[in-house]
Amino acid sequence: MSSPADPLLSVRDLHTSFPIRSSVLRRRTGAVQAVSGVSFDLPAGRTLGLVGESGSGKTTLARTVIGLEPPESGQVLFEGRDLLTLPPAELRQARRQIQMIFQDPYASLNPRLTVEQIISEPWLINPGVVPRDRWAAEVKDLLDRVGLNPDHADRYPHQFSGGQRQRVGVARALALRPRLVICDEAVSALDVSVQAQVLNLLVDLQRELGLGFLFIAHDLSVVRHISDEVAVMYLGKVVERGTTAQIFAAPVHPYTQALLSAVPVPRPWAAPPRRQILLKGDIPSPVSPPSGCRFRTRCWKAQERCATEEPALVDRLGDHPAACHFPELPVASAGAR
Repeated sequence: MSSPADPLLSVRDLHTSFPIRSSVLRRRTGAVQAVSGVSFDLPAGRTLGLVGESGSGKTTLARTVIGLEPPESGQVLFEGRDLLTLPPAELRQARRQIQMIFQDPYASLNPRLTVEQIISEPWLINPGVVPRDRWAAEVKDLLDRVGLNPDHADRYPHQFSGGQRQRVGVARALALRPRLVICDEAVSALDVSVQAQVLNLLVDLQRELGLGFLFIAHDLSVVRHISDEVAVMYLGKVVERGTTAQIFAAPVHPYTQALLSAVPVPRPWAAPPRRQILLKGDIPSPVSPPSGCRFRTRCWKAQERCATEEPALVDRLGDHPAACHFPELPVASAGAR
């Protein structure tokens, strides 16, 4: 059993890949290395933001944690128990405590079911969580908690807006009273004003229920708003990790600096000068990633050592860990591209 000081979720050296097979003999000819040696801790009641370009492995990491993708190796410790080695009965019990909010509120809800049926379906699959004679009342309580009219429980998903549908998804995720919620681009499909409403709802729910969030997003302003800590992923690896203040105020990895330099500034004429970093080329193929540092093919600081030696994710400047042989703090006044 875990103690109160233990993390809610611990991922240790996780590897997940997808085999590539020949079309005729179905022999394995290679593998897509989606997640390569990722490790992190997530305390209860805290939010870890995962950021990175498309193809960096964020969603595969989340799907591996929740059990939708089998890993090649590593550990996924939830409340001190390795989910990858638990017997089926114990795994079923543990997975009740981990729920997911998906990116697309239109595709993640069954259009043939009413909202009441959608939210109560987890109780049908997991009997004993809520007595059946309490289902209707519990559904209305969940709808009220996420800011929806409880009297609309008999409506279908197509009768709601996108933001309202995502609130239904949040209510469904809360139905089994989880301790960890994985948000996979949970607000990226919504309008900006609706994004703020859903984010504030998640913050309120976390404060009220003590939930832990693994929050995946492309929008760095969203990650900054909701996250306590941030992990930056590139081509299946975490290249920098730290508190939100550390990552946004003093990023030391070139890739993190490039991501932050692309964030629009609301009033650029009033903002201090900053360096604009334009990365050349696309993210390399995860089938055959570069040797050494995987970011070196797009890095303006790459040297011979970067091609032969893979940098470890360690603290080199006395602040927070980064996987770079030559980390340095950004120079705010460097305005040249």
